Amino acid sequence: MNIVWGFKQCTVKDVSEKLKSKNLAYTTISTILTRLHEKGMLEKIEEDVALVYKPKLKKKEYGKRLAQLFMQTFFANFGSVAASSFVESIEELPKDEKEYLLKLLKEYDKT
Repeated sequence: MNIVWGFKQCTVKDVSEKLKSKNLAYTTISTILTRLHEKGMLEKIEEDVALVYKPKLKKKEYGKRLAQLFMQTFFANFGSVAASSFVESIEELPKDEKEYLLKLLKEYDKT
């Protein structure tokens, strides 16, 4: 996905050239892009003789959804242990990130 986000839209050939050093088969890259399309991550557009893929979500939005899903699953499965672990991890953040996170939590608590 990072490669597709970098291109904004691309073909299998574009990705293949970007990953040339990895020695991945063209068909392998095609399969990966097809699966990402099937999972709703990519839009597939037929242009002339090539298929063009473009992301359905921006990287930031995808990261946000992934983080939300992780947190929901984490708290659902581990409850108070998850909360305690989360609070302890805040203490290990650099000061500016810690302050930002605490500010977000306070703002969210007001709603």
